[in-house]
Amino acid sequence: MRVSMPVIMLGLLLSKAGHAELPQLDSSEVATGQFEYRTILQVGDTRLDIDSVRHIGVENSASPRTLQIRTVTETDMGTTEDQLELDFATLMPIERVVRQDDGQMKIDYRPDQVTGYIRAAGQTAPVDLSLNYPAYAGEAGLETLLTAMPLASGLEFELRIVEIDVDSRVRRFRASVGDEETVEVPAGRFSAWPVHVSAADEFDDEQTIWISDAIPRVFVQATAPIPADLGDGAVTTILVKTSD
Repeated sequence: MRVSMPVIMLGLLLSKAGHAELPQLDSSEVATGQFEYRTILQVGDTRLDIDSVRHIGVENSASPRTLQIRTVTETDMGTTEDQLELDFATLMPIERVVRQDDGQMKIDYRPDQVTGYIRAAGQTAPVDLSLNYPAYAGEAGLETLLTAMPLASGLEFELRIVEIDVDSRVRRFRASVGDEETVEVPAGRFSAWPVHVSAADEFDDEQTIWISDAIPRVFVQATAPIPADLGDGAVTTILVKTSD
């Protein structure tokens, strides 16, 4: 969403009429295994490449059965490990833990409340957010959610996003699915659905996420513009390699 990237984002899908409706999810269509990505930050003539590896697996022994998403990102500042646990049947988040050097974020999810803490630079900030509705996880959680949805050209819906950072707020986004496209990335050529997500509030965030059509489905690519006041450019993530 915003290039400044909230620490954590949660979303609720709503119908165009405004009534809360869960999408018809099929988590069995989400590809499992190891997925290597490259995020390219381009601002003017300056380019920064950030590599990450995402592991997606199913924990059958857990109750409820869970989907485990572990993303490891390497930068000059060190290694960041982001572990997200989702309920397999509903893709509702259960827990998220992010570790980076001496910093850590731990979030526990319930249908009516999100609690935990963010620890960085020797300081700890509590997280305690009441929810009036169930909420999905953002970032890897949102990409996985879209992968499990029955995407089709012309589909439109709204996303309510709760950002937890220095300030916590509920935000609204509109999403629309475009015509199926052929997308070429280092991992190969994919027929994919572009899902355009744009802010419906006072901000001007937007991004497009491409989800492969073939089953099992995978998050293939994403791109978001960087506003002029932040340097004018783009952030693009591409799938580099997949393996079992």
